[in-house]
Amino acid sequence: MHENNERVSLFLGYLRSVRNLSQNTIDAYSCDLSHFLDYLERAGIYDFKSVDHRILRNFLANQVIRGYSSRTVARRCATLRAFFQYLEQTGVIPSNPAISLSFKLKGRSLPRFLTEEEASELLDGLAAGEVSESHPNLLLRDKAILETLYASGIRVGELCGLKIDDLDFESGTMRVFGKGSKERVVIFGGKARLALEDYLRDVRPYLMERSGYSGNAVFLGRHGKPLSPREVRRVVEKAFREIVGGGGVSPHTLRHTFATHMLAEGADLRTLQELLGHKSVSTTQVYTHVTRDEIMKVYERTHPRA
Repeated sequence: MHENNERVSLFLGYLRSVRNLSQNTIDAYSCDLSHFLDYLERAGIYDFKSVDHRILRNFLANQVIRGYSSRTVARRCATLRAFFQYLEQTGVIPSNPAISLSFKLKGRSLPRFLTEEEASELLDGLAAGEVSESHPNLLLRDKAILETLYASGIRVGELCGLKIDDLDFESGTMRVFGKGSKERVVIFGGKARLALEDYLRDVRPYLMERSGYSGNAVFLGRHGKPLSPREVRRVVEKAFREIVGGGGVSPHTLRHTFATHMLAEGADLRTLQELLGHKSVSTTQVYTHVTRDEIMKVYERTHPRA
């Protein structure tokens, strides 16, 4: 299996250096292929040339039997297609057995999002100091994080990658680098601008002084180093837990909330696709289902003859 592990390592390196995928995405590929290699070893298969379509289908069926969610199995299916395409392109195998491999999800779960009232409660609660940290100034930082995520709909990795020069306060826009290092410009509103200005003026210099940091990352942790996506998730989870309540939330919840509220107020799909940085408008269309679901709930709750 040593040679197979080496092929996987080369593939992950290709994803990093050629396709410029994020570390989170590469980690997901690595996890999926680790499960696949384990399956091949248990089946006594030690050469990728011996893998055919039937073996790949059996692997996916095995993952279902072992209790993995449909979404996880579908992702592993996509990983196998990408991996075996790479093996064929690099001449490791003569033909790609995964070219027609598919795994259809039985149903697509709608992303969780906040109502407008919940979003206001979350952000106004932070402004009132209801979320406590070891240092009170971090409240201003956390409010800037949440306001920015909700105002712009950017991903957590894009937020962590923000540099001072990416912010244009005069136009209310920021430059972000999304998946594959693709650059786009997004908008942030007045409340996010005020929160960012407060943080940059009153908190960031203090955090920089604590650590001697001299870089240009916008958001810093309590020790003065650039924030990681994991730290941002902790900030968001804590804010939701103490103000809105409930679990299963993440920075992506605010991205979903941004998209849902934009559509509900009349934004068109093409504009939203550009702001979210989606490669295809079909990815953006999931939010039309969310909005339609909310409209039905409002109709049933308010129409006298519903």
